[in-house]
Amino acid sequence: MIKKICILILLIGSLNKAVAQKDTTADLQYIRHARTSSNEAIAKKDITGVAKFWKDDYVEISSDGSLICGKEAVVADWKKMFDNDPSIRFERQFAQIEFTYGGKVATEKGILIYTSPYKYKGYYTALWRKVNGVWVTQMENFVSIL
Repeated sequence: MIKKICILILLIGSLNKAVAQKDTTADLQYIRHARTSSNEAIAKKDITGVAKFWKDDYVEISSDGSLICGKEAVVADWKKMFDNDPSIRFERQFAQIEFTYGGKVATEKGILIYTSPYKYKGYYTALWRKVNGVWVTQMENFVSIL
């Protein structure tokens, strides 16, 4: 009898969790589209096109370990990067996106690929936050492996 009650409790608990989970299909599609648009902007060296997906307090941790805080500071750093090396090309290829905090926060993980002139490869993580119904990136961390 106790075994049957335990199974029933587990079954009810799993049903409640399944019903309580938020459908994140549209959110997942938006984040994937935003990442693709961001990569296209990087290819064009359109920093404004990349930065439109960043929160004002966006934080970037670069492969060299440098930490840059604030959207304006990161925009200035990217401008300097493209001015110093106009041939630089890279993109982020998403591999996994998970949602938490009731679907208001997402973690994106993927592969970082420099296609020119360097042949670096590595990983990145991004923290997305839904603000006033719009997904924006709050933080990205890049780790290059030579």
